[in-house]
Amino acid sequence: MVKLNIGFTPHNDLHADDINLVEQHKNLINNNKFSDATTLLDNNNYQKGFRASLLNSIEVKLKQIQLYLLNKYAADPDEYYSLEEPTDEEMKGKTYWIRPY
Repeated sequence: MVKLNIGFTPHNDLHADDINLVEQHKNLINNNKFSDATTLLDNNNYQKGFRASLLNSIEVKLKQIQLYLLNKYAADPDEYYSLEEPTDEEMKGKTYWIRPY
C-alpha cells in the first residue's frame, strides 16, 4: 500500500450533480448488490468517500504487522505465529504453530 491509496474526498461535499448517483448507489447497497454498487461508482468515475477495498487492504496490512511483531518480539524461539498453516521451511527449528484470532 502506498500513500496514494488512502486519499479520499469526504461525502459531505456532495454536489447537486452527485445526488442521483449517490441515491442509486445507496439503493444497490440496500438490496445487497455490493458488486453492482462498486461498478456503478467506477463506471461514473466517482472518487469521493471511502471504499470497502481500502478498508480491506488496511485490515490485511494490520494483520501482517501483527504477525511480524508477534514473531519478532513475542514468540519464544520454538514458536511461530501465522494465520495459515506454515510450510515446513517456516517451521524449521520451531515446535509450536500459534494461530492468533
